[in-house]
Amino acid sequence: MTSSPAVQPPRSVGATDTGCVRANNQDAIFCDDALGLWLVADGMGGHAGGARASEIARDTISSRLTDGHGLREAILGAHRSIRTEQEACPDYGDMGTTVVVVFDHGEEFEIGWVGDSRAYRYSTDSGKLELLTRDHNVAGMLVAAGALSPSEAARHPQRHVLTDCLGLVGEQDPRIGSLQERWKPGDWLLICSDGLTGELDDELIESTLTTSAGLEEAGNQLLDKALNAGAHDNVSLVLVAGPLGEASAGKRGPRLPWPFRRRSV
Repeated sequence: MTSSPAVQPPRSVGATDTGCVRANNQDAIFCDDALGLWLVADGMGGHAGGARASEIARDTISSRLTDGHGLREAILGAHRSIRTEQEACPDYGDMGTTVVVVFDHGEEFEIGWVGDSRAYRYSTDSGKLELLTRDHNVAGMLVAAGALSPSEAARHPQRHVLTDCLGLVGEQDPRIGSLQERWKPGDWLLICSDGLTGELDDELIESTLTTSAGLEEAGNQLLDKALNAGAHDNVSLVLVAGPLGEASAGKRGPRLPWPFRRRSV
């Protein structure tokens, strides 16, 4: 008798939803556990432009990383591809997108981002949530300068005014945030658009992750809570378990199809 190889549980779950107000979804996500690459992009610029910009970001970054380019180079390549399409298609002249990318290097992971889509580290051992990225918007700039606290920034009237994005028109390239960290036992990473963080504060995200039975349940609960809160924007999120997997966290929920999705409202 031959035995089948054990099926490894997925390291990631992801979802993108139109939300409760917007007519179309301009976000894009990418999840590839084998490659160790996960991405969320939040497009802007008209009915078709934002969706096209986030699509270009997703496809360009995943393609260039697959071909061996570095993360910063891949993100910059996405920006230049968007600018090329802006110049070729007048209807796309004001399109742009944020992006946040996680790229796994084994014992370490790398994060690159532009705009206000975020990356968090959640420890299943301590139950603590840590924001890893810094928003590239007016409110985030004021927090970096010490003029606002994070709680004040969450209510600031210009918190949605971006200072950097892919497709930013001008002679200078956008600022690309980056960091490299070591995986810790029990780590999860959450990357998301501001459609999630605009509805759920960090405390609610942390408590939702803490009470969940696993990645799938956590992702479903975060999406449900954002939709129940009104989901005024598109909502996109990806949850990634560290290389030790969910077993190291002692959390195993029911296996659900990936990517899980909800009906767009």
